[in-house]
Amino acid sequence: MKEIQRISVTNMIAENIRELIETGNYLPGEKLPTEAGFCQMWGVSRTSIREALRILQALGYVVIKPGKGAFVAEEPFSQKQKDWYETENAEFSDFMEVRFAIEPLAVRLSVERAAPREVAELFEVHQSFIRANETHDLTKMIMLDELFHTKIMSYTKNPLLIAINKQLLNRFRVYRGESFTNSYVYNNAVQPHEKILQCFYLKDAKTAVLEMQRHLEITDEDMRRIHGKQVMDLRKS
Repeated sequence: MKEIQRISVTNMIAENIRELIETGNYLPGEKLPTEAGFCQMWGVSRTSIREALRILQALGYVVIKPGKGAFVAEEPFSQKQKDWYETENAEFSDFMEVRFAIEPLAVRLSVERAAPREVAELFEVHQSFIRANETHDLTKMIMLDELFHTKIMSYTKNPLLIAINKQLLNRFRVYRGESFTNSYVYNNAVQPHEKILQCFYLKDAKTAVLEMQRHLEITDEDMRRIHGKQVMDLRKS
């Protein structure tokens, strides 16, 4: 239980730093306070700060430079997203086609290659996601859902898959946020993660692929339902 509590503190720290970045308290390219500085600021351990910064790095908000410290990403996420959509014109279906291609492959490799400590990490993330789901904490759900999928990708040990996923993850965030604003979708994300996690314990890569495919199918169905309702509401107004 101690580990799960620590993950919860880590998520709260990550959320606080993210808000400071998004509100302009820390500017693009600016060096963030040291781990010791953040520890003094919030009265938490260095381990919690270090893990929070790693989460923010995975989400594209922070760049960690060995020996130099943590820096705010040079280009804010919101600007990257805007430019990307303007130039590329990508839609939700385009994202999902790519996810259907790479995530089943990633989960197969991860189940085969993940170390026991990595499976334990995935369990901790899932437990935190369950709690965030129970309280309908949108920010934490988005962050933890991303972290769950990012960790699976990192366990592949395949740098090309990891790089592709990082680009996809940044651009997909707007759709992930839309999905979690709908109360019907909350519980739909919990069970698929649980089934995928179980495959890691059983070392069942074949079933993991099927569960990931079904998870993506549910995501696709939920988003089409949400967008279909939005269109109907516009027509009625």
